[in-house]
Amino acid sequence: MNGKRFSEDKARRNGFYLALAVCLVAVGIAAWSTYDAVQGYLSPEDGASDPALVSQQEEDVRKGQEDSDPEAAKKAGSAGTVSKASSAAEAGAQTVSKSPKAAPTKSPAPTPTPEPESSQAPQVPATAPLYEISTEMIYPVQSKQVDKAYSSGAPMYSETMKDWRVHAGCDIAAEAGEQVLACGNGMVKETYTDSMLGNVVVIEHGDYMFYYCGVGEDFLVQPEEVVSMGQAIGTVTAVPVEAAQQPHLHLEVRRDGACLDPRGLLDGKN
Repeated sequence: MNGKRFSEDKARRNGFYLALAVCLVAVGIAAWSTYDAVQGYLSPEDGASDPALVSQQEEDVRKGQEDSDPEAAKKAGSAGTVSKASSAAEAGAQTVSKSPKAAPTKSPAPTPTPEPESSQAPQVPATAPLYEISTEMIYPVQSKQVDKAYSSGAPMYSETMKDWRVHAGCDIAAEAGEQVLACGNGMVKETYTDSMLGNVVVIEHGDYMFYYCGVGEDFLVQPEEVVSMGQAIGTVTAVPVEAAQQPHLHLEVRRDGACLDPRGLLDGKN
């Protein structure tokens, strides 16, 4: 009786050990399959780039885990699903990042605003002449007879002073009291009385200064006054330094301070 019970107990223990051995073998096989699958997934040389092979390895791992531990198999399946979803999301992100960027739009150039036209009248330059320069000259008295010519720097005998001296102008015969006329358009620069030349009117005619000498007791024009050709500026009287001569007008012409022959301008030769 005791021997039979001992045999049954021994048989149960053997069965238990056999079952334990089978379980250990199954767990070892499952662990090895899992390790091999993970190594294949991480190593590109093992064909990890092949989706079919990776799926087959994952399926083998899942089956091995189901055989050994159903709960572990469920967790592995969930992890695989999450991993696949993450991979899909990363692939979508890479696709979006590779899409061409939209070309930047250029804003239209601003339209220039036209400047308002000035309503002010154009200003006359300060250097503009105040009179029109005459292109021709006239004799200041009716007669064009020259009693004593310009000496060009050479001394001439003076009947009044009884000596030899330079004659800086020309003496034009005229009637006493005859009007003296402006030889051209110009501006009066100066009026004065000289002890030798009498009353003198200086008029600017363009680039030339005309000295009208012996023009009476009263001046008919004033400094800074603009005159026109033929305008009366005085009357013929005596020139003190030439009082011994017949009535005449003593006329001198200068340019840049140098004396010139008046007849060259009056006759249009200069």
